Amino acid sequence: MFIHLDCNNFFVSCELVSRPELRGTPVVVANDNGNNGGIILALNQEAKSVGLKRGNPLFQVNKLIEKQHVTVIDVHHHLYHEVSHHIMEEVKDTEMVLDFVQYSVDEFFGMMPDDDPTRLRGYLQQLKDLIYEKTGIPVSCGAGTSYTLAKTATWFAKHYPAYKGICIMPADKREQALLKVPIADVWGVGRKSIKKLTQEGIQTALDYTQKSEAWVHRLFNVTGVRTWKELRGEPAITLASRERQKSVMYSRTFAHMTDSQTILLKELSNYATAATRRLREQGSICGAVTVFLATNRHRTDLAQYHVDETIKLTTATDDTRMIIEAVRTLLTRVYKPRYQYKQAGVILSQLQSNSGVQLDLFAPQAAEDTSRQKRLMRAIDTINERFGKNQIHFAVQGMENDTQDDPAGFMRPHNIE
Repeated sequence: MFIHLDCNNFFVSCELVSRPELRGTPVVVANDNGNNGGIILALNQEAKSVGLKRGNPLFQVNKLIEKQHVTVIDVHHHLYHEVSHHIMEEVKDTEMVLDFVQYSVDEFFGMMPDDDPTRLRGYLQQLKDLIYEKTGIPVSCGAGTSYTLAKTATWFAKHYPAYKGICIMPADKREQALLKVPIADVWGVGRKSIKKLTQEGIQTALDYTQKSEAWVHRLFNVTGVRTWKELRGEPAITLASRERQKSVMYSRTFAHMTDSQTILLKELSNYATAATRRLREQGSICGAVTVFLATNRHRTDLAQYHVDETIKLTTATDDTRMIIEAVRTLLTRVYKPRYQYKQAGVILSQLQSNSGVQLDLFAPQAAEDTSRQKRLMRAIDTINERFGKNQIHFAVQGMENDTQDDPAGFMRPHNIE
């Protein structure tokens, strides 16, 4: 059967590993910039019980946070990716799961060559216990005859305490289970589709499966048909062939405004490095780089300036050095002194597979140079993965603890895709 593992309140759970004294108290993780300008990204059950929700702007719920003594922790994306990688390695080492893949930072899929519910529950309990023992992260587990049904089983594991974090959905229980699942909670059903489905009288996952394939295809094309088949127990999704992201963006709203071009270059170089690493992780190269800057639109007493500019690269690349050089060129073009900048970001676009790079006939770069670049980037990624973030980095990025030129509270980049 297909299995799905979902880490519970993942960002908060990662933080509580090193701060166990906060267990049992309301805790949220937010991209807080120090001035209540961020939003809540994750929260534990205790924080939910006092009325907080994911996506709440901090300034709107600040009084509630203070009244309920909620602990607000700044987001640490690198930590969460490290824990996620640790989980992957621990599960792989057991050799219990076939085709085990990471779907997102807190979700994993795989297969087990057994469809007996009792034995399967025992195996998933072993994985659940192992992950908690090795990482301190609680997980919920689901199993079904397709990826979508496995994820739906996890939905039951999370919503019904009686399952104790593990739900198996055998074929003979499928329809009974899908009758209880709102269509809005089905994996693969987007927000735009929910309104259309509701208008058609589709309220539950079971309602959806009882429509004809032709009807589904007419309204939702091949993507909707895949979800329809999966809910009927027919595997139709191949995770290995998921569509690559069409662009990668890293951005940050600064805790304090700055007019320093040096600081902006350092931060943008960090964003470019993180974005390019993401390119390599998904096997892509980019053909265009964009840099944007913005002042604080809420400070009407200050001069306003919002700008973005793009460079189209001669040769598509995943080489961090070339991306940083493009960022440096763009910053020189768009930077204007005496403005107080509040936000900056890097966008990599025109993405394509790295399986074949079209070289410029008139560029000095040769094929062997491209091969050398790839070996260098691979070596840097390997060293940083083994010894820690930015153990090897470019001088323009500055040191992780170098705050000599930074305004107080200047934040590190995070992915906002």
